[in-house]
Amino acid sequence: MTRVPELLAAGVPVAFGHDCVMDPWYSLGSADMLEVAHMGLHVAQMTGQDAMRNCFAAVTTTPAQILGLDGYGVAPGCRADLVLLQARDPVEAIRLRATRLLVLRAGKTVASTPAATATLQLPGRPAQVDFMATRGGHRQGG
Repeated sequence: MTRVPELLAAGVPVAFGHDCVMDPWYSLGSADMLEVAHMGLHVAQMTGQDAMRNCFAAVTTTPAQILGLDGYGVAPGCRADLVLLQARDPVEAIRLRATRLLVLRAGKTVASTPAATATLQLPGRPAQVDFMATRGGHRQGG
C-alpha cells in the first residue's frame, strides 16, 4: 500500500482496485468495489469523513477520470452504467456496506436487490427498522 493521503494532498489522483478474485493467490476477492474502499480506508488510515469520501471516489469517479472514459457520469448523453446504493452518501455506503439496489449497464438493468430492512421482536419496540431513515442513528418504522 502506498502513501494515499500524501498523494491526494499533493494533488495526485488515486484509484483503488484489486485483481485477485477467487484465484490461487488470494481466494477471498469478491470484485466488490465497496469492499475495496473499506479495506483501503483502513489500510491507509483514512477514517475521517473527507478521507472516507476520497476512498469512495477512489473506486468510482477517480478511476473513470484516470482512464479517460467517454460518456462517464450521470448526465444526459452518458452511458448510464451505474450502481444505485441504499445509502445517502459515500460514508454511509462504505460504513454500512450498502445494498446494491440496482445495477445498470448502458441503461439496462442487469441486477436488482430489494432494500435491506430488519424485523425486530423486542417488546415495546417497532416491528421494523429502516436503516436508511436517519443520519447517525436508526429511526424505527413499522
